Amino acid sequence: MSNLGWLFYKDYFKDINYRDLDSEANEKIIQGKVENLLNQLVTIEEEAMLGNTHLKATTTYPGLILGSGNTHELPDVKGQAILGFSFDYTSGLPVIAGSSVKGVLRSAFKYPEYITELLQNRVDVGVLEKEIFDNGDIFFDAIIMTTGKILEDDYITPHGDALKNPIPLRFIKVAPDVEFLFDFELHDGLLTKEEKAKLFSGILSDLGVGAKTNVGYGKFSNIKTYETEDEKLQREQEQEDAVAEALANMSPVDRVFEMYENNAIKVVQIMQSGKIEDYESIKRELAQKVKEELQKDPKTWEKAKQKALKRKEFIEKILN
Repeated sequence: MSNLGWLFYKDYFKDINYRDLDSEANEKIIQGKVENLLNQLVTIEEEAMLGNTHLKATTTYPGLILGSGNTHELPDVKGQAILGFSFDYTSGLPVIAGSSVKGVLRSAFKYPEYITELLQNRVDVGVLEKEIFDNGDIFFDAIIMTTGKILEDDYITPHGDALKNPIPLRFIKVAPDVEFLFDFELHDGLLTKEEKAKLFSGILSDLGVGAKTNVGYGKFSNIKTYETEDEKLQREQEQEDAVAEALANMSPVDRVFEMYENNAIKVVQIMQSGKIEDYESIKRELAQKVKEELQKDPKTWEKAKQKALKRKEFIEKILN
């Protein structure tokens, strides 16, 4: 893959005859360059995630327009892509600047009732805005995560004079179904960082990013939190450690019930197998708690039949 930014801002203008801009030769050259750009196949190299919170989001139809205000036009050359575009200087891939991400998210706070609706009236919106945007949360550039073809062309048709035929003007865009990764460094405060990520997901889904969002461009679907494999393993380990600590602080009887989902029938089954640590020392206390749980349902105690009756007899034998 060639650097898309270089193709669009450097190679694009090479070989043009500037003395005769509206020539057929120039039109052929520029159309070839645009087609070459659109046909580039992107290969994504795995990069270290930035920040502590990540969102993945997929562009929807008709796509995403970035950097349209950048200068990029050759007057009188037919077939050109007239709007500028935002590419990362190093990778050459389309990029949503962190400042743009921050700007879109903050713009939603101009409508406190909207934020209140997303948060279900949980916090002071003004205080939350300052906490997020003025007190240390960081917004990194959003980068492409999709391999293959990611660019398409499109056309706008300005109507300067209703009595004349409009001339379609070509531009490039990020195609639909392209995945972006949004990175943030968030801190717990009025909201946890997970709650902030959920809020950001709602705003990005509703408002979109880039140009022409009012006509459908720049919208995202399937916005969800994303973890690297290392982050996933770390989270799972932390959860396991928390469960182990909680179990260690329980009484032996409560620990057995917790390990078997507080299901008295499962506890009876494991008691019958004898595979419980220090079983002899706790079996009477364990049987008492099982009885109390089974007595909550007449079918498992007072009116017990068949298997339920055998469980009842097993527990009563221990208690008697």
